Amino acid sequence: MTCIVDQAPAARLPFRKESLWHKLSRVFLGRRRKRVPRLDPRELSDYMKRDLGFLDGRG
Repeated sequence: MTCIVDQAPAARLPFRKESLWHKLSRVFLGRRRKRVPRLDPRELSDYMKRDLGFLDGRG
């Protein structure tokens, strides 16, 4: 079985400066999103730390 792959370079989109309205909407709408809770390794049990690789001895 053969497979033919077309390895043409992907076209880049032309650079365009952001408008003032776009920047303002990003600032105001971006703050409405909920923040994802962070994983605190100090609160995990030892077996979970081991399973996630925190206790593998690599520093």
